[in-house]
Amino acid sequence: MELLQKLKKDNIQAMRDKDSIKKGVLTLVISAISLAEKEEKRELSLNEEYTFIQKELKQTKDSLNQTPQDRVQMIEDTKRKISILESYLPKQLSKEEITIIIQDLMEKENIEPIKKNQGIIMKNILLNYKGQVDGKIVNEALSSLLK
Repeated sequence: MELLQKLKKDNIQAMRDKDSIKKGVLTLVISAISLAEKEEKRELSLNEEYTFIQKELKQTKDSLNQTPQDRVQMIEDTKRKISILESYLPKQLSKEEITIIIQDLMEKENIEPIKKNQGIIMKNILLNYKGQVDGKIVNEALSSLLK
């Protein structure tokens, strides 16, 4: 896919620029995607490739949260890794945009705004907006809307 090619091209450029942080992040994502393609014996779709970037982004954010505050350089490096990973993902929707999407979905599909329907709505949003939404933010938006 074109995303994998872009990752490889940017990885080569990071090597030329001697940018070890970017090279490390890209190498990790490229190898995860390549391994999955070998296991599946097919090229992955763009959404499947985004999944690997999102997974690495989530792990990096968790790592940032666990880093002691006195490790300033490590925190800066981790924040840089996060920005590198985010640059390869589609623009993330804000909580307000997600709330509007949820309201439209409930209106269009005639879904009652009750907790019982949370799973149905979550599944629909995560499926239709894969790569553009964070499950945690969708859950927060849903919690504020449902009774």
